[in-house]
Amino acid sequence: MPVEYPHVGMSTWKNAHGITILRLHYEADPMKGEGEKTFVPEINKSLSPWALNAYGRMTDPTLYLKEYEIDAEATLGSLLFQFDEKVSVEQSFPIPHDWTRRMSVDPHPGIPHAFLWCATDPWGDRWYYRELWPSSVCFRWENGILYGKSGPCRQDERGPRIQEYVETIKYLESDQNPENFDPQTHTKVEEEVFERVIDYAARAFGKGSNDDPEQENYQQRYEMHMQAMHMSRTYFDDAKKDRQVGVEVVNEGLKVIEVLGNNDVYKKSSRIHIFGDRCPELVYQLKNNRRQQLTPTQVERQDPTGKPVKVRNHMTDNLRYIEMCNPIHIKEETNRSDFEPMVRGFSY
Repeated sequence: MPVEYPHVGMSTWKNAHGITILRLHYEADPMKGEGEKTFVPEINKSLSPWALNAYGRMTDPTLYLKEYEIDAEATLGSLLFQFDEKVSVEQSFPIPHDWTRRMSVDPHPGIPHAFLWCATDPWGDRWYYRELWPSSVCFRWENGILYGKSGPCRQDERGPRIQEYVETIKYLESDQNPENFDPQTHTKVEEEVFERVIDYAARAFGKGSNDDPEQENYQQRYEMHMQAMHMSRTYFDDAKKDRQVGVEVVNEGLKVIEVLGNNDVYKKSSRIHIFGDRCPELVYQLKNNRRQQLTPTQVERQDPTGKPVKVRNHMTDNLRYIEMCNPIHIKEETNRSDFEPMVRGFSY
């Protein structure tokens, strides 16, 4: 049971083992605890001006409770992303050709690979306009093209070969895909992908053992097939995989803001926009990815970590990878070079 200490913001706590713990709250510092309090309904607490400023800088209320209010269990079972579907999900429309496009790949040796495409507009907003996560029960062939369908996917399902993935990507980014219609020129267009990122674990997949002949790894296979098909941007950059930082960056992009809309009326929006009809799996994962939840027995045996549960998070991994690569809009240059390096790994 907690016992109040003589000083504000200080109390003692005796745990199940009889050890007395001193709890030091920020209110123990007059510079941080004094001032008119403001009630914050999202966390059901009244905060001092200093604490309110700290809360405003946090992208996740549960992280504030854990770090500032000394609530170690605040993040247990909480949603990983601060996602407001009504604000961030949009109906699809043709992407203008001059928006900067990026694509991310999350490969796996035993289950289908996941792909996500993003376009950044001239104002810096990111529009996630396409996903692909085919599985043995969710993909179909039609006229030599593989079509993916998002939905439940068993963890033991095996996906297509890498060449088939690349053939599908080639089609999706080509002017043969009805989605690729430029509203400015009213013509079908070939997508120009400015950057591709990949989980660098791909370089560990597909290799033989030490006493086997050298084989191409997954990343090399992707790049080899993409070069053979003369696709735009035929090599990958390494994804930044700091999970916690990536989650915070995504939550910053999902943060609800007020923007001036039509008829000078303010409306709620975010810097990240998702085409709900084309990216249903991404929407599902944003709504369901959570941190671990401990049972009463586990609480007695281990400290709460609040780590994310790594289940069905392939699209949100791709979302983190793209958001972590600083997806700004790049103004198209008329004299842009289409030179391709002669050897993979070299650039100029």
